[in-house]
Amino acid sequence: MHIMKIYKYKNIIEVEKHFSGRYGKGTRPGIKKQLTTVEMAKINERNCIKKLRRKIQANFEEGDLYLTLTYKRASRPTADEAKKRVKNALDNLRKVWRKAGQELKYIIVTEYLNTSIHHHVILNDLTDGSGAKKVNQVWKKNGGTHNEYLYENGHYEQLASYLVKETNKSFRSAKNPSKVRYSCSRNLKTPKPRIRKLKKDRWSENPKTPKGYYLEKDSLHNGYDRRGYKYQYYRLVRLTKQPRPKKTKSITNKVSFHL
Repeated sequence: MHIMKIYKYKNIIEVEKHFSGRYGKGTRPGIKKQLTTVEMAKINERNCIKKLRRKIQANFEEGDLYLTLTYKRASRPTADEAKKRVKNALDNLRKVWRKAGQELKYIIVTEYLNTSIHHHVILNDLTDGSGAKKVNQVWKKNGGTHNEYLYENGHYEQLASYLVKETNKSFRSAKNPSKVRYSCSRNLKTPKPRIRKLKKDRWSENPKTPKGYYLEKDSLHNGYDRRGYKYQYYRLVRLTKQPRPKKTKSITNKVSFHL
């Protein structure tokens, strides 16, 4: 028997398969070993990236905001002061979103070691698309804002990886006021998988792709976990329908014109 975990998002299906000591064998003799500090750090980093990406996918969508908030050169704050300023800004933005009939959702990362202090923020946009403008109005007394828009598929993976790796040093620092890699609004959903227990002792290394999806090849991983059990991971992405080409209209003399 093996376990399959399925995470479903708007346009992505994420699949993990693994054995465990409780449900089957699936081990490779001699693979179990004591991990080095470096190996363990890499595993923890991969797990953190995966957790953050899932949180982004479950709570934000294409067209939401990815902002970088910077400070004026003459008035750059300490990490503790920056924590207060960004909290005040988020409190004000929460009021703006509430006035528009929406609930503010965010993930925020602060970086300051070996660089000028700044914040990366993932934020749900307002329905009328004015979210970036509102953020700029609230933040301009502190400094500048740089705005991008989220898009699906590989971008969420790249963004989560960038944010986690950027904080590798600072989140362990004794001077870090938050003591965490990133902070989230309390209204974010934690994605939970559908779990299936399958009475099979093996699976294909090339998973079948359901109709309407394609396999993201770079995501496919077949191997063994640190306990020596077989493991498989991959992502399926929904195919987008291409619009049909418009037919050229004919005029009375039967000659077609392309405008």
